[in-house]
Amino acid sequence: MPQSWFERLFKFNQLNFSEGEIGFQLGQSLWMILVLGILLIVGFVVIYSITNLFTSKKSRAVSLGLRILALLLLLVPLVEPVLIIPDVIPDENFVAVLIDSSESMGIEDEEGVTRYEAALSLLNDEQQGIVDEIEEFFQVRFYAFDEHPRRVDSLHYLGTEGKGTNLSFALDRVIDDFNGIPLSGAILLTDGGDTSDEVPLNQAEALQSMNVPLHIIGVGSESFVQEREILEAFATRSVEETTGAEIEVKVRSWDEELTPVTFGLYRGEERVFSETRTLKGGGKIDQFTFFFEPELPEADDYVLKIEESEEEVNLANNQVSVLIDTRKDSMKVLLLEGSLRNEFKFLRRVMEDDQVIDVASVARTGPAQFYRQVSQDPEHLAGGFPVSLEALYQYKAVILGDIEASAFSLEQLEMLEQFVRVRGGGLIMLGGRQTFAEGDYYNTAVADIIPLTIDPGRRTIIPPVFRKDGVEPEEQGFIFMPTAVGYESPILKLSPESDANRDLWNSMPGLTNINYLGRVKPGAVVLAEKPEDEFGASEPLLAVQRYGKGRSAALMTASTWRWQMLLPADDSRHERFWRQLIRWVVASAPDQVDVDLGASRIAPEEEIPLTVRVSDELSLPVSGSVVRGFVTDPFGSVKEISFQEDLTEQGAYLASYVPQDLGVFSLDVEARSGDQVANSKTTSFLSQASTQEYRDATLKKEFLRRLASASGGSYYSVEEASTIPDQLRGRRTSTSVYKTEYLWDMPILWGTIFLLLSIEWVYRRRMGLP
Repeated sequence: MPQSWFERLFKFNQLNFSEGEIGFQLGQSLWMILVLGILLIVGFVVIYSITNLFTSKKSRAVSLGLRILALLLLLVPLVEPVLIIPDVIPDENFVAVLIDSSESMGIEDEEGVTRYEAALSLLNDEQQGIVDEIEEFFQVRFYAFDEHPRRVDSLHYLGTEGKGTNLSFALDRVIDDFNGIPLSGAILLTDGGDTSDEVPLNQAEALQSMNVPLHIIGVGSESFVQEREILEAFATRSVEETTGAEIEVKVRSWDEELTPVTFGLYRGEERVFSETRTLKGGGKIDQFTFFFEPELPEADDYVLKIEESEEEVNLANNQVSVLIDTRKDSMKVLLLEGSLRNEFKFLRRVMEDDQVIDVASVARTGPAQFYRQVSQDPEHLAGGFPVSLEALYQYKAVILGDIEASAFSLEQLEMLEQFVRVRGGGLIMLGGRQTFAEGDYYNTAVADIIPLTIDPGRRTIIPPVFRKDGVEPEEQGFIFMPTAVGYESPILKLSPESDANRDLWNSMPGLTNINYLGRVKPGAVVLAEKPEDEFGASEPLLAVQRYGKGRSAALMTASTWRWQMLLPADDSRHERFWRQLIRWVVASAPDQVDVDLGASRIAPEEEIPLTVRVSDELSLPVSGSVVRGFVTDPFGSVKEISFQEDLTEQGAYLASYVPQDLGVFSLDVEARSGDQVANSKTTSFLSQASTQEYRDATLKKEFLRRLASASGGSYYSVEEASTIPDQLRGRRTSTSVYKTEYLWDMPILWGTIFLLLSIEWVYRRRMGLP
């Protein structure tokens, strides 16, 4: 084993000196050595004082000083200095060796060699392995760990299949196993990744209190030449085919990105969608939204992949499974208008043609007269708007058209505010001559809901004219211009390609009316605006916000019908915009039976905590229901689950389920009151292999250094690990024995004597002295 520079100079290593004690074996004769030294020094001084060889006092003093120092060092061997070093009795003490066997240890930092293989070589290599040397003096116990620790007899056939890493559990196992047993130290080989929520520093401090140092060997690279990773990806559920699935993605690149990268969505081996995006790089996180239109209305498993770079080592975090569920769901929407205007007719047609939306529309045709188009039970709309919360809460969204605030009672306006804030419903308020400030909505409950303030000073008595002379009808008016945020919003995505999306909006026919509102409220987002043009300054056109449990949108125009009228018959941009806007506002509205899976990522053989919340027509929690669930696995087998009422939350019911396989599972839940099924809900979830081990899978050197220090041990690189056997053997413990080693033959001692005499000789020669 190669010696350190300290050991070459001082004969023993630093640990031997820190744990040992320096003494002298001369005992009673020490005073005689001191007397001899004094006499020799006096003799030198006398000789130098009477000689006439030196031409100056300085040269005489320098030569005398160097020779006296050399003389004193020559007297050191006479006092017989020794180092009393702690040692171990062979096989009386133990050493624990822990090796990380999680998936990240399977990464090949060097071509053809995984981290686990590098760790095994460090332990068991015939020439450089440290285990054989340790076993000469200690009994060694081996442990492998990932999410759970286990004692093993051999480390050769374990593999790296652990889906997570828990360092705390691994150290706890060592602490428990060696309670009352002489443990001289523990050796931990890992890359430092820890996917648990535990704090291993607590266990390191416990080891220090036991006087057991933790020696940590870090394996792996501290950084990668190239590294891209998908942190999260999920898709919205229950979208109609022509609208497409919205896939939210978080991705991080650790390196400089000079060119766009390609994302691909795969169903099996077939790539069904791709799009390029530019990443920030430098460890910053990008958030993207992709849109994909599945062919079939079903729940299916897709894989989203990011293009790998040429020098990328860790490829396992470049892809993630995504559940896309396009089975149709029903959303009830109430459309209320003050007149049979064009905006009402075209919007009504869009919702009628959408198989997901169940629209009930009411248009005022005269004083206390309404034209109602309702699929069922129209009586609750006899007065134009529901008069009870039970009737209003049947809907997931309300669209207010050109109708003034005085058409509602104070109670109805407050019901609408509760509908959004408490029920979680959505509200869309449209422009018109009798809405916003023109409809006297300021200082009403509705003014609280919408994303902009209503400024009565900006109300218009005579609507402004947005017309140009000598241009085609589609070029009349002003442009609907999405903002930078708007272009990325799922509401305004007309194409998954960014450039194509911009082109589609830029070619839309102009709009011809607008309502002027006040400032944008905190938390609200403006998605589109009327740009500054010949008609005046820039003004917000479309803004959205979250309000309580629900969502609201304000569209400050009533001329989107022009898009449908002036575009070709096969152009669906008008329909797509409205379907996406409606879906966005209803996304927060829960059903009367709402299912919470309790986990964002679900893996086989991991327990899923299931929570079902049951509410009544007023969104009030319902207790005392009998709730049952039926899980269909990817192979078609069905298992029944019984839910128990949660005593800590009214209306909540708890159960758990452990998926055994990978794939898409379907969960059907029904809530019974007596013998009747009060309500039911169907949802899907995806059981997928976890990739958390591959996220930021670099060597966590500084973390491991702190962990080792907290235990009283040390951190080692792979190259430094060969010193660990001596560190273990030379540490003072309660079972240590001691041996005495001479220090008089230290190379540093004789080297210093030789150096002093050489300097004195060179000095005399340079001064011209013999």
